This record gives sequence, C-alpha cells and structure tokens, in this order.
Amino acid sequence: MLAAALGCGVAGALVPAVAYRLAVPYGQPVRRDCAACGAPLAAGARGWVAARCGCGHRLGVPRWLTASIAGLAGGLLGAALGPVAVLPLFLALTVLGVLLGVIDVACQRLPDQVVLPALAATPVLLGAVALRSGAWDDWWRGLLACLVVGLVLTGMVLLPGGGLGVGDAKVGALLGWYLGWLGWEAVVLGVVLPWVVNVPVLLVLLATRRVGWRTAMPFGPALLVGALLAVPAVTWWPAVTAS
Repeated sequence: MLAAALGCGVAGALVPAVAYRLAVPYGQPVRRDCAACGAPLAAGARGWVAARCGCGHRLGVPRWLTASIAGLAGGLLGAALGPVAVLPLFLALTVLGVLLGVIDVACQRLPDQVVLPALAATPVLLGAVALRSGAWDDWWRGLLACLVVGLVLTGMVLLPGGGLGVGDAKVGALLGWYLGWLGWEAVVLGVVLPWVVNVPVLLVLLATRRVGWRTAMPFGPALLVGALLAVPAVTWWPAVTAS
C-alpha cells in the first residue's frame, strides 16, 4: 500500500504541467506559452514537467494537490487490491484519472489525446496480464463491460438535457474495462456511484451560489471518483459481511 501511494504521489506531482498544456477549449492546439507573460514554455520534456514559467507564474494547480490526491487514491487501491498482477495498471489509471479530472475541471473537456491512447492500450496491457495469469475470463468480461458502459453513457449523451458529453462516455468505457476485470458488481457500482458523488457536490455549490441550475458541470471527476470507490467496495464488502 505504501509503495502504491508513494509511486502515485510522485507521478501525480507531474500532472499540473501536463494538464496546463492540455486544458484548452475544444479545437484549440496544445498550450505552448505562459498565460501570464506570453513567453514560450520550455522546449522538450522540461516543458511538460516544469512547475513554473521563467516569470514565476505557476503552471496549473499546485503540485502538492495532485500529488496528494494521486497518492491517497493509489494507497486506497493498493490496500483494496493487494499485490496482484493487475495492480500496476490500476495505479497508472489512477494517475491518468487525476490528470483527466484536473483538465475537466479547468475547461470541461476530457481530451482525446489522453483518452483514446489509453483506450487503445488497455486491451493490450490487460491482455498481457491475462496471458501471464490465465485470467482470460476477466479480460473478456472487461471488454463486455467497456462496451456496455460506453453504450449506456452514449445513450445518455444523446438524451436532451442529459448533461453528459462524448468525452464522459469514452472515459466511462475506459473505466468500465478495468472495473469489468474485477466483476459485474464493480461495474454496476462504477455506474451508480458517480451520481451519488455528484448530487451532494452540486447541492453544496448551489447552496453557496457558486453555480446555478443551468450551469454546465464537468462530470468526469464524478466518474473517476465513483470508479475509485467501487474497487474497495467490491473487495472489502464481502469480508465485512462475513465477519
């Protein structure tokens, strides 16, 4: 658990600079300059990890925030799953989820530059785990869950006033594959819990007048938190009820 938390925390500290570049309105290119001074961001890899511009302007959210969120989430998954072969992939998905959450909050987008490569890599990476462990039933269940969740959320995108975007459906499909690996209980919880998470947050924002009833709200963070909570729910609940 500690190693999972530390690894995700270190990787999470790199999220702000990447999110800063990718958090742009739909159709616009990746950000290449500082919003404060207009100077070009550092070239090469340094430009994707630097916390501040040369003028001193912080690039994105504080590093401690994303490192803390990723570390806590990684520790929770490490404790829930234990030292299983698929754990590193879940931890990588955790850091990716923090990145997507930060971008979605910033500009209400879940960019294809991040989501589509992750979707394409998932069957290969989980297939490698299945090849080594023989867990092909889990792989096929994950594939089916990916398709089901993706179709359900796509249907909600098409509903008038549904409040979801195409990016939410893509991320839901990605999360569905991983939750499907764990079982159908995790998939169901992964679909239901985002709404449970989102309602109290929305009520607080309405009560404090941060948003109005017609304000568009990012749903990606709720999807990601719901999927995260589904993992310990399905792994710990049987032990709790049996005791």
